[in-house]
Amino acid sequence: MKKAYAVIGANFGDEGKGLMTDYYCRLSDNVINIRSNGGAQAGHTVCTADGKRHVFSHIGSGSFAGADTYLSEYFILNPMLFSKEASVLGKDMGNIFIDSRCIVTLPCDMLLNQFVETMRGKSRHGSCGVGIFETIVRNRDSRYVLRYGDMLKADRRLLAARINSINMEYCPKRADDLGITGRAKDDLIDILGSELLTENYLDDLYAMAAQCREADERIIEQYDTAVFEGAQGLMLDQYREDYFPHLTPSSTGMKNIRAILDRLEKRDTEVCYVTRSFFTRHGAGRFDTESKDIAKQFGLYDKTNAPNEFQGNFRYGWFDLPEFMASLALDRKHMSEGEKLSIAVTHLDMTEGMIICPTGRLMPEDIAYMAIAAKLYKVSGETADDVVCQEVMEKALSRR
Repeated sequence: MKKAYAVIGANFGDEGKGLMTDYYCRLSDNVINIRSNGGAQAGHTVCTADGKRHVFSHIGSGSFAGADTYLSEYFILNPMLFSKEASVLGKDMGNIFIDSRCIVTLPCDMLLNQFVETMRGKSRHGSCGVGIFETIVRNRDSRYVLRYGDMLKADRRLLAARINSINMEYCPKRADDLGITGRAKDDLIDILGSELLTENYLDDLYAMAAQCREADERIIEQYDTAVFEGAQGLMLDQYREDYFPHLTPSSTGMKNIRAILDRLEKRDTEVCYVTRSFFTRHGAGRFDTESKDIAKQFGLYDKTNAPNEFQGNFRYGWFDLPEFMASLALDRKHMSEGEKLSIAVTHLDMTEGMIICPTGRLMPEDIAYMAIAAKLYKVSGETADDVVCQEVMEKALSRR
């Protein structure tokens, strides 16, 4: 591998990571796209100049650019959602490699997640409802761990029995812990008691396995370029206690990427922090610069993030410069000497090419200088063709 790029969301997610992943994957003919955290709760939109549009969730966003996908050990597999996405993408998804160490979501994890969010009412955490946190909690208990490689080695009948035992032994106790009681708990247990639920799930698991190959991080060395695709954003990182409890149970920045890179040969690496020219948030939680008027004032809209049962309405706010800089400072500790930092600012076409803050407007160059970035990517549109790259290191260093 000669070159590596890391695409990291700097805010609450929805910054434009899919677009930038697609852009980087088009810079080489031999590219592997690595999912380095999270799971199928991601929603990374990619639009192409020839009219393709897809919201990538389980498969790498570089697929339209011809990149292969590696689902690393830090990725949470969901065979049900993989099958759904694969049926839409078809041949466009390229080769898929899965690390055998990945933990795997079960139907019960998704159902527990959805039931508890519904019961929380106005106190919802803003979950996507795909069971990410519940998958992690279950796998903390050695009695209920299920990793991809082990599942494929098991006899189907015995694996079905193990999943059904989790449904009947683990889930009632977990439901009690979550406050799922009464009729809701009865309904949950009734659904989990269906043998058809488990059998359909296993069909999806084996269909996924038939379309993919097992590999570990050494597969990356077979490619000229690696593009790491982060999910969610730095302000949702599991260790951002100042935003607790409305976080994602994942390391959303360089931490996992650093662990993978350190096990590989040294290469030229660029870390790109992506932000919109304004802030957004989908789901509940602290949002200091949220404004009900900003969307109307600038005509802001989003084609992907429609209101949904679990996350509610898409929220808009002013660009929060102090929080942006603080997030970058926290994550930079995972960068190594010699790695270049870059900034990508998307949705500039909606804000007249400027970054809109509560106290005024900034040029994208301003935040690139403040971050001492080597490159700035300005994006006014939806496709990789709308990305303009400029070198800024010399000016940035002069302002240090």
